[in-house]
Amino acid sequence: MDQIALVGKPNSGKSSLFNVLTGLNQKVGNFSGVTVEKKTGRFLDIELIDLPGLKSLQIVSPEEQISKNLILEYTSSQTPILFVANGMHLEDNLLLFSEIADLQIPMILIINFKDDLTKNKIEVDIDKLSARLACPVLLMNARTGEGLSELEQLVSSQQYSVPNTFCKSLYDQLENDKVSNNYISSIRNNTSQLEDHIFIKRQNLMSSIVSDTTNVLDNRANFLNQSKRWDKILLHPFFGILFFLVTMLVLFQAVFYLAAFPMDWIDAGFASLSSLVDNGVKLPGLGGVLIFIPQIAILFLLLGILEHTGYLARISFISNRFLSFFGLSGQSVIPLMSSWACAIPAIMSTRVINDPRERMAVIFASPLMTCSARLPVYTILIAIMVPSGDGGFFNLQGVSLLGLYLLGVAATLLVALLASKRSKVPTNNMWSLELPVYRVPNWRNVFYNVYQKTKSFVVDAGKVIFIVSIVLWLLASFSPKSSSFIEQQYEIYNSENPQLSTTMDAIKLEYSYAGYLGKSIEPLIKPLGYDWKIGIALISSFAAREVFVGSLSTIYSVGSEEPNQIMHRMQNEKNLMTGNPRFNFATCLSLLLFYVFALQCMSTMAIVKRETGTWKFTIIQFVVMLAMAYIAAWIGYTLFS
Repeated sequence: MDQIALVGKPNSGKSSLFNVLTGLNQKVGNFSGVTVEKKTGRFLDIELIDLPGLKSLQIVSPEEQISKNLILEYTSSQTPILFVANGMHLEDNLLLFSEIADLQIPMILIINFKDDLTKNKIEVDIDKLSARLACPVLLMNARTGEGLSELEQLVSSQQYSVPNTFCKSLYDQLENDKVSNNYISSIRNNTSQLEDHIFIKRQNLMSSIVSDTTNVLDNRANFLNQSKRWDKILLHPFFGILFFLVTMLVLFQAVFYLAAFPMDWIDAGFASLSSLVDNGVKLPGLGGVLIFIPQIAILFLLLGILEHTGYLARISFISNRFLSFFGLSGQSVIPLMSSWACAIPAIMSTRVINDPRERMAVIFASPLMTCSARLPVYTILIAIMVPSGDGGFFNLQGVSLLGLYLLGVAATLLVALLASKRSKVPTNNMWSLELPVYRVPNWRNVFYNVYQKTKSFVVDAGKVIFIVSIVLWLLASFSPKSSSFIEQQYEIYNSENPQLSTTMDAIKLEYSYAGYLGKSIEPLIKPLGYDWKIGIALISSFAAREVFVGSLSTIYSVGSEEPNQIMHRMQNEKNLMTGNPRFNFATCLSLLLFYVFALQCMSTMAIVKRETGTWKFTIIQFVVMLAMAYIAAWIGYTLFS
């Protein structure tokens, strides 16, 4: 079957062109042996593959390595390439074009953003450029499809051409027959980046070609100059940071606010579904995953808007200096800050990080950022532990919540630093940042990418989560004891403790497999100030952190899950060994510290496995954070008990 590949740098509009060529009739899967997504579609009865964007054939990220390997395969198979270049950054894009051209692969050069070139009064002499490159050149506007008919004609008539071998003029000390072989060998072995003088020659050559074939008619109308004027404000040491903070505040407030209503609908829908299925089937893990869909979709939508306008690159630039103290770069800021909403889309967004070591460090540490699932737990425990007083809007409870958020941030940065230093993953410290011009987003592509990423999350992560959710429900719903035994225990308990009457659900939970599991770990969690009932809540909350509240509601026989009723019951719960309140300051602090550090989210673990491709990394991450949670909780309880 005939095949062509779509190749280009990030921000070249390659994905937009792919959507136009395939009519959004695409398949999304993984490249063989890796978890990096690929998109395939049909264009003129030819299979079109959209390769991940790459900046160079030199040092590459894991995602770029896929493109590089396939491009090297095309040198032998002679699979043609449609190279997409950003017309507003033509010189920089032609650097990558020249690297691929030296591999002698048949190509067509597509110069994208024709509309921007027109608005900026920039003329490109297509015939002259085609002659200099020895390759067909076409101007297109991927957002509108302008130039599509010309491209169809070139592809259908197979008017691909092998471009000039630029390396022969760069390696002038070598014989021509040896040049290409030496160049390909250096690309395969990642040794070509050592030849800096060759890169400078290549840069000068492409600069002269662009200068000879383009003409700026009116500098005043140039978007590049307008973008530079905006950047004087948006990249300013003070005003730029202020604008960045306001942007992030609006973004995450929008995630929480806009997602609240659909999340409530999903939650209510699962509650109704559970009541219909034997009036008792509860799948907190699966419901906990699907309830994140609004947040994920909204977050990807807003990040897509920032990306398409060109501001996302500026955010990375602004935060780079601070994050460098922790072994990170500006590329990590979006995944880390996304974790405040949910670690799941945050981990998925680490694909933008070029350095493989930095990417793995961010994946490892990002679950420590305080996500929204922790808030129900924090709210109840802080309300019990810290009196509200009469401080009005600002009080100790708010300060305590802020402290937990700051503790999460500090832990994330420190763990990322340690993970980066101890990682055996090869590092790539080179990070080139291209600042695209500001433009109106391509809404069609923004919404389509939101759909694809959300669908990918639901399908891939949902499989694992559904199975584990079933297991957790079975453990809590069935017992090794007979029904008559449980009924007998129910009657005995209520007759011996009339002042502490309980429900049958609570007795069933105590004698369920989950209940026995809670009692089996009680010796382990007793140093933290917990009993077997809290142990059950801890175990069940490993499906999703917010399940802790629902578990306590069942355990303490509260018919409603309203926080004030749960809090009232928890405040009156006694430690049967001492007669003191079970949830005293020390126990509440211990639980808060435990939930700050513990990785209690099946969906997050499923995504980590999906992004890293191995359970080993996920298990190590889980064990390390569990150890951190246990130690922190033990210290907190010991110091204040």
